[in-house]
Amino acid sequence: MRPTHQLPISARPIPAEPAWLEEASYLMESGSQSLKTETTYRSSLHLFADWVQSFEVDGYSLEHPWPLDPKQLTNIGVLNFGKWLTANRAVRTVTTYMAAVIGYLNYLESRELLPEGIQLGKLQRQRRQRRRRGNMAESVVNLDLARQAMPEIVAYYEALPLPARDNDPYQRRLSILRDRALVQTLYSTAARLSEVVALNRVQVNHGRATHATIIGKGNKARTLQIRPYAQQALQTYLAERDDNNPALFIAHSRNAQNARLTKTSVHNVVKNAVKVLKLDPSLSAHDFRHFRATQLLREGMPLEVVQEFLGHVDIATTRNIYAPVLGVHIVAEWLANMDIEPSEAVVKPEE
Repeated sequence: MRPTHQLPISARPIPAEPAWLEEASYLMESGSQSLKTETTYRSSLHLFADWVQSFEVDGYSLEHPWPLDPKQLTNIGVLNFGKWLTANRAVRTVTTYMAAVIGYLNYLESRELLPEGIQLGKLQRQRRQRRRRGNMAESVVNLDLARQAMPEIVAYYEALPLPARDNDPYQRRLSILRDRALVQTLYSTAARLSEVVALNRVQVNHGRATHATIIGKGNKARTLQIRPYAQQALQTYLAERDDNNPALFIAHSRNAQNARLTKTSVHNVVKNAVKVLKLDPSLSAHDFRHFRATQLLREGMPLEVVQEFLGHVDIATTRNIYAPVLGVHIVAEWLANMDIEPSEAVVKPEE
C-alpha cells in the first residue's frame, strides 16, 4: 500500500500547491459546513489531476506543475475519468468523487471560468443516468427476494368479492374489476406506469388484442404483450363500463368524474395490497416490471428478448440492472448439481 503522502496513480509526492486553479476557493465554499466534505473533495481533485496527467488526457502531462489550468478539460475527458473510477473504485467513491469534479466545474461556471470544451448540462445528465442505473441495479439485488411476492398482489385482487350490480352506489364493483385488470396488465406487460396509464381502450381493442403498440420512453415505438389472463380481466372490466372516456383505466369514485387514472392512483392500488398482505413495505407498482424481468431471465429467456420486452434502447441497460440477480441464479443451479461437500472432498489415504 502506498503511503498517503503520495499520489495514487503516479506515486509522486503530493505537491504543496492545490491541484487546480481556483481549487482553494471552491473547497472553502463546498466544505463550509463540513471539514470531512472539504477533505474528501480535495482528495477527489488530487486524483483527477493525477489521472489526467498520468494518462495524458486533454493534453496534460506529468511535466505540468500544479495548480493545473482547467481550460484544457473536455466533456470526454471528464466522462472517461468517471469510467476509470467505475472500473477501479467502489460505487460510493465514484459517486462522491464525480460530485466533487462536477461541483468544481459548476464553481468555475459561476465565475465565468468554465472551459470551452465543457458542456455542464450534458455532463450532469449523463451523471444522473449513470447514478440511476447504479441505484436501480442495487435495488434489484436487494429487493429480489421481496419481489417474489408480486404475484400475491394479483391473487389478492382476484379474490376480492364483487358487490352486486344493483346495490353499489359507490361503484365499488367497477373499481375492483378495474384493479384486477390493472394488476394483470402490469404483470403481463412489465410496462412503465406512465405507459400503462396512457393506454386507451382502442389500443387494446377493448381487451381483445394480444399486444398494444405504444410510444414509450425516448419517443421510441414498442409493443406491450397482453397475455390471455390480462385480456380476460380487461374484457370483464370494460364490459361493465358505460362511459365514453377513451382511457383504458379510469377513476370510479363519485367525485372523480371518470378521469383517467393517475400514476399515483396506480401506486395506491398496489400499496393497498402490500399493506393488507403485510409484504415488504418498499414494494410498489414498478416492482412488477423488475419481478417479470428477473422471472423471465431465470426461466431462460435470452437477454436480448428481455431487453425488447422491457423496451430498453440499449441492451447494456438490461444487462447492468439484472445481471447480478441472474448470475446468482445461474451459479446456484450449477452448484446444486456439481458442489462437493467438505467431507467428500477430503483426500483419503490409499488402503
